Amino acid sequence: MTTRTGTLLAELHGAEEALAREFHRVAERQAADHGTHYPCLTLAGRCEEHAARLRAAAGRRGQDLSAPHHSETLAHLVDAARQKSSGRRGHHISAGRLLLRDLRHLFLAAQEVSLLWLLLGQVARAVRDQELLDDVEELHRETLGQIRWLTTRLKNAVPQVMATAD
Repeated sequence: MTTRTGTLLAELHGAEEALAREFHRVAERQAADHGTHYPCLTLAGRCEEHAARLRAAAGRRGQDLSAPHHSETLAHLVDAARQKSSGRRGHHISAGRLLLRDLRHLFLAAQEVSLLWLLLGQVARAVRDQELLDDVEELHRETLGQIRWLTTRLKNAVPQVMATAD
């Protein structure tokens, strides 16, 4: 594996893990909004699976991409605090604006991940690595599905938030 391919795998791995963390954060901040909370948890899991697949792909090429190390106790405490806070904000006027901000940040992060998948796919084609290309095509499709969900969620939320009086 070329160093550049390894660098791109590592960058994409980090971006997938960051996107998973952000989906988890948004899910907790939006706990009162079930139409956002549960899909974000599902999409976070998909990003974590993508990161695991990238670790395996890198491992097959002699590169070690370590799994994330999280403190479970601290994570549970932070999640509980976010969920409690979200419940209080759920009916507050700024909750809609917070939702839009969260969705915009997720959308941009998912776009970055998509771009990295596109670049890795081009590299896989150039070096004729069919196994890597197969992974890239499958996982990039899933990322594009995440972007479609975010786009739809934004389109539905914007009129409700921005067209209502403060």
